[in-house]
Amino acid sequence: MTDGCSGTRSCALAAIASWPQIWSRTRTRLRRRAGSQQRAWLLGTLANKDISDFRHREAFRRRQPDIQARYQGAAADTAAQALNAIALDQARQIIEGMPPRQKKVALMRWQDRMKAAEIAAELGITEGAVHAHLHSARGKLVAGLERYYPFGTGNGKGAPT
Repeated sequence: MTDGCSGTRSCALAAIASWPQIWSRTRTRLRRRAGSQQRAWLLGTLANKDISDFRHREAFRRRQPDIQARYQGAAADTAAQALNAIALDQARQIIEGMPPRQKKVALMRWQDRMKAAEIAAELGITEGAVHAHLHSARGKLVAGLERYYPFGTGNGKGAPT
């Protein structure tokens, strides 16, 4: 805080300007004291303010890496992005290759987020048929995307390397 202060009076004025609430409470008590007591109070106040500022700056320095990590974007993983783009393109091709009814049921469920009963009512089929189409569509996607699927197909073989 005392950086840039020239002499006790200017430092005292800087402390008083930054701490108006303290100054208003202690002004009358300080006027009654002798000059040496006023000087001691001002020096003590400046020292306490400097210590407080130092602690705040130090706390900020300790937290700064966490703050930067929180607001800094994650590093680009171009290999994973490329693999995801390839897998997404493969998934589109698999869905395009499905029979028309199965494709329609799958898109209504996954793209339009419709419930099985709504799909059945719109297409005039039973809910069981909707579930059968979805099961078959999922099976085709899993089989076609097996090499991109990180946990394998659940058949004990795992993902190929």
